[in-house]
Amino acid sequence: MTSPAEQIVVECPACRTQFTDWRRATVNLDIDPGIDAAYIEEASTATCPECAHKVRFACLVVIGDTWVVR
Repeated sequence: MTSPAEQIVVECPACRTQFTDWRRATVNLDIDPGIDAAYIEEASTATCPECAHKVRFACLVVIGDTWVVR
């Protein structure tokens, strides 16, 4: 199952600015085959509005019997 998008508060590790963004904890490509690599990148990262540092979140990507944490 692809998890629903969730609103989160992020603290940038580079400049300590706090901002809101969203993420998905899991993406199942068997159920949602239209999801591409660009969407997975968007769903598993946030860019600080203050300093442009990219913050990465763990995202479990499921493809058949293969599970990959990005």
